[in-house]
Amino acid sequence: MDKFVGDQAAGLRRLLGQTGFQVITVMSGQQGAGKTAATVNLAVALARSGRDVLIIDQDRHGRGACATLGLTPRFDVSDVLAGRCTLESLILNGPDNVQVLPIGGGFTRLGRLSERDQEWLSQSFNSLQCGVDVVLVDMEEATDPDALPLGLAASEIMVVLPPGNAAITQGYTLVKRLVQNFGKRRFRLLLNRMTSPEDAQAVAHNFAYTAERYLGVSIDYLGYIPLDERLTRAGDMRTSVVEAFPVAQSTSQFRKLADGLLRWPQPSSLGSVGGFMQRVIQGGRLVEAYRRG
Repeated sequence: MDKFVGDQAAGLRRLLGQTGFQVITVMSGQQGAGKTAATVNLAVALARSGRDVLIIDQDRHGRGACATLGLTPRFDVSDVLAGRCTLESLILNGPDNVQVLPIGGGFTRLGRLSERDQEWLSQSFNSLQCGVDVVLVDMEEATDPDALPLGLAASEIMVVLPPGNAAITQGYTLVKRLVQNFGKRRFRLLLNRMTSPEDAQAVAHNFAYTAERYLGVSIDYLGYIPLDERLTRAGDMRTSVVEAFPVAQSTSQFRKLADGLLRWPQPSSLGSVGGFMQRVIQGGRLVEAYRRG
């Protein structure tokens, strides 16, 4: 047991010390869009490509990456802030050495923390001295303003969009909100549960055209995940489709998505996890000011 806990801590220390790591927030405009399944399967596909991957699970209601992978968190960041546990003790091991960091409701009051507590939290992350290639942030509901600091701090925002007029409208509303309230100008678009590449291409074209014309943003279409019952079965099994069904059509698409992501430009502005956390804290202050205004 001691070795297992030690391996977890060592894994977390190893995860976040490199410069230029990629931080991608995965968002959707509605519940049930497949955001978490996309996050988990992309993480496993990246890990199988030789990358060190950390998922930050922001969900507070048992529907996030931890639940999808059958992991049970004992603590979240609120416990760290209260002194009930260390930051290292939060880490959970998923498949293919994907690490999961459950933060629960721990970041909802970032903007209201004292400067001393904000600095302490940032330094706590920075002192881990670990290195990661990709951080995937599994966002909570897009309608929750408390969920936005992580999204604002990320170097990339990936919007997961399922078919249907309501989903498209809500996805557009999400992008519009992030543009108007927080100045975001570039988004990555992943379509989910599509019946054909032609349908996916048509939806992506219309969404990108509308967003670019009326919001002045850049929409980069990443591809689509097909309607695949094996993806649903893997979710019921609390595992990834990449692991459970290696030859499934959705597995092939996640591998393609991972390969494409590895060619994205590496940002230099984040620098370290401490730098990332500083941006999260600044986002928390911005959201708090926005809510009060």
